[in-house]
Amino acid sequence: MTAPRLPERNAETYLGDGLYASFDGFCVWLRTPRPEGDHRVALEPEVWRALRAWIDSHSLLKLHMEGK
Repeated sequence: MTAPRLPERNAETYLGDGLYASFDGFCVWLRTPRPEGDHRVALEPEVWRALRAWIDSHSLLKLHMEGK
């Protein structure tokens, strides 16, 4: 079993659908490149928890997002 680890700081990973993710040491950043300039969203830990709670509160949405 491998030890838990954080992603390399600021290294981007392509997620699909033109979406990239990175971690700056505090926030998860989502980026979509656009000709007029990138769109970026920072997910602070509190926002991440709120998003997960919102998904969890909608059982069919949760199943859909988990691919079930």
